Amino acid sequence: MWKTIFNIIFPISCLGCNREKEFICSDCFEKIEMNEKLYFDKTDILKKTFVAGHHEDELLKQAIYRYKYDFIKDLAKPLGKLMSNKLSKSIKRKRNLKKFILIPIPLHPKRLRWRGFNQAELLAQIVSQELNIPIINNLLIRTKHTLPQVKIQKAFQRRQNVYNVFKLKGRARKMNKKGRASRATSLTSVDGRVYSRGTAFEYSTKTFILVDDISTTSATLKEAARVLNALKPKQIWGLVLTRG
Repeated sequence: MWKTIFNIIFPISCLGCNREKEFICSDCFEKIEMNEKLYFDKTDILKKTFVAGHHEDELLKQAIYRYKYDFIKDLAKPLGKLMSNKLSKSIKRKRNLKKFILIPIPLHPKRLRWRGFNQAELLAQIVSQELNIPIINNLLIRTKHTLPQVKIQKAFQRRQNVYNVFKLKGRARKMNKKGRASRATSLTSVDGRVYSRGTAFEYSTKTFILVDDISTTSATLKEAARVLNALKPKQIWGLVLTRG
């Protein structure tokens, strides 16, 4: 009810053209230029990162800011659609989508309570809906409440800030040498579409896709990938809206 009243007093309008009813109308959405570049790092655990748009795009920059700092959850849909478009275009064989698992970068419980939602998880949910890729959001947890990366300028300080902030949740840490989860340690997808029966599951056949909003030095993605690598997945990739 409060949301309806708020929308009446402050009607929703497009951030690009002020057209009412949508935060990003279809015409303005089409004007957001997709980032055609793919970021590789064969020497790192995080093998590649898909970046949906350009940091210089004013509409995209404004949308990310309003989503992340003004807590406008409705922007998850167009922003997530932008990410799914990028991922879909970058993967040549669409049948291979079943080999992926989306893993949103987790927030620390304190920050989650303050924001009210995990922006990376909402984005991952939209990508999941668009491309039918399962999500697991209970595999990786954040154990340390650290300074936001945006407030840190130097790359080495960013790496130090996120070092050891993640860990695998509970029994997910108890994997055998082949990367197989036993019946007792298997996990349930956030959307309930996979793993809900608790059957054994081999991560070695899957590619994890870490989802976050912005990446600057990739410190957060790389640290999360380092921890997840203990599960011995086939590969670990990143998916973000922009590189800051």
